Amino acid sequence: MSQEINKHIAQAIAEIAVFLEFSGEEAINPDAAVQALEQLASTLQMADSETKSSLCSQFENIAMEYSDE
Repeated sequence: MSQEINKHIAQAIAEIAVFLEFSGEEAINPDAAVQALEQLASTLQMADSETKSSLCSQFENIAMEYSDE
């Protein structure tokens, strides 16, 4: 998987995780949000070490972009 694809995948994962974590009850049922986050975490844990490492690096880069917000 190329770095560019990893960046877009990591960005999508980060955006959905932030939405699920911080959206209010009017946007999504809190129990459904927790269930979705748990499923996301479970799926990501099944990735191989190289993929996890690459995604972690991309998450670090994404976090730097949000550091001023």
